[in-house]
Amino acid sequence: MQTAEFDSVIMHFLRDDIGGILITGEDGSILYEDERTAFVSKERTNWKAACPAPARGQKAEVWDLLCASSGKTCMVLTSTFFDGGMKQIHFLLDNSLYMGMFRDMSGYSKMLRSEKERDSMTGLYNKGKLMELKQTLFRKQNAIAVYNMDVNDLKQMNDIHGHEAGDRLIRKAAESLKRIEARNVMPFRVGGDEFIVVALHVDREGAEQLRKKWESILEELNRPEDGVHCVMACGLAFGEQGYDLEEVFSLADQRMYEDKKAKKRSARPPETEET
Repeated sequence: MQTAEFDSVIMHFLRDDIGGILITGEDGSILYEDERTAFVSKERTNWKAACPAPARGQKAEVWDLLCASSGKTCMVLTSTFFDGGMKQIHFLLDNSLYMGMFRDMSGYSKMLRSEKERDSMTGLYNKGKLMELKQTLFRKQNAIAVYNMDVNDLKQMNDIHGHEAGDRLIRKAAESLKRIEARNVMPFRVGGDEFIVVALHVDREGAEQLRKKWESILEELNRPEDGVHCVMACGLAFGEQGYDLEEVFSLADQRMYEDKKAKKRSARPPETEET
């Protein structure tokens, strides 16, 4: 590419893509402006107060230009150079265009992060998020309560009534957990019918009260005759400062299986004596 062609490409980039060019002399007078920078000489701005004073040699500074009449804001890159006298070239970038793009990208990024962290069926945090927090947030707390939960008879529901009924059972279980979710109470779906709830900054009494609150919510959700009666086993383990996180999770898992067996025994019809 010839020098003239290269210069033309550079000027196109600076003029059309960056957003505008304005050149000033040593006394601040405007020597050149284009259609995108003409507002500086015509409208009320903070140009004189904010524009860096020219100094001999190459010097680049980034600053914000505010236009009082339109509310427009621009990021300005100002470079000082010596060409038969001090001159400054200013490249203006309309922030509104890029801030809009940034907001769109930020929203999209949040959506992707949410999709990565959340279970698609229930909306609860997924196992990946649990494993991440086990390596960070959950390791060093003053106190932690872990609830290991499992839905009883999901396979039976699927076999007898179909997978749609099984999905409704899972969603009802998840809904009971959503209703106790808070800044310090985080529910996770970690498998088909397996759930974990982690509560931070609670004492033993508070941890027990949270379990009773959840049990009451699940009982309330089961009252309507919708053909989906949700029974969940729950094992609670509590850890105080200096706890071993894996031991707390393991104990919660052990207690969940004990609770599952107890609830299955209580659900069996009483045996009749032979006469």
